Amino acid sequence: STAIAVALTAAISRWIGGTLERHWLAETARLIEAVRMGILCGYQDQYMAAFGGLTYLDFRGKERLGGDPAEPLATVQRLDPEAPVPPLVLGHTGIMRNSGAVHRGPRQRWEDGEPEVVAAFEEIGRLARLAKKALLRADWEELGRLMNRNHDLVSGLGMSNEANDRLIDAARRRGAYGAKLAGAGKGGTIIAVASDPEDVGRALMDAGAESVYYPYPSPGVEVREEDGGSQ
Repeated sequence: STAIAVALTAAISRWIGGTLERHWLAETARLIEAVRMGILCGYQDQYMAAFGGLTYLDFRGKERLGGDPAEPLATVQRLDPEAPVPPLVLGHTGIMRNSGAVHRGPRQRWEDGEPEVVAAFEEIGRLARLAKKALLRADWEELGRLMNRNHDLVSGLGMSNEANDRLIDAARRRGAYGAKLAGAGKGGTIIAVASDPEDVGRALMDAGAESVYYPYPSPGVEVREEDGGSQ
C-alpha cells in the first residue's frame, strides 16, 4: 500500500509540474497515510519506496511522528554502491493484516514510557546501526546474529505470531545465519540471511510459506517516458 501511495504522489506531482525530490515524496506519502487515512505508521516504508536500493535510514529526531514542527528529515545513505548484495530470502506467511493495528499497542506503551518498551526500541535502533557495519563488511554471520536479536525484541513486544515464528524457526533449522520479522508482524513476511538462500527458501515453503522471494537492491520510485507519455 505504501509503494502505491509513493507512486501516486510522484505521478500527481509530475502531472501538476511539482517536485520529484525523494525526501518530499516520502514525507508527503506518509502524511497522506497518517493524517488523511488515519493509519498509524512511521516513515520507513515511504522512504524505502522513494529511494530504493540497499539503504541505511536514520529516523532519530522523528519519534513524535510529525508532531514537532522542527522535525528533521530522515538521514538516507545508499549502501549498495559499496556493499555486496546480501544473501537474503523472504517468506510470506499468507496472512494479511493492517500494519497500523499491529503498531498501535507497542507505540502506545512507548508513549506511556514503559521502561522495558523504551529500552527495547533503543536497542533496536542500535542493532540497525551495527547492521550497517555488517552489511558493508559482508559479515553475514554477524548480520544474522543482529537479526535474531532484533526478532527477540519485537517478539517480546507482542509483534510476532505463530505463523511468523514457524517460518523463522524453519529458516534457522535449515542453517540460516539469522531470521526476523520483515514489517509490522502478526503475519506478513519474515526475512532470513543464509549462505544458501534458495535452500532456506525451500524449507520455508515446506514449513507453510505461501511464497518466497529473493530480494535485491532495486531503484525507488521512477517516472519514465513511454509511448510519448509519462509513466
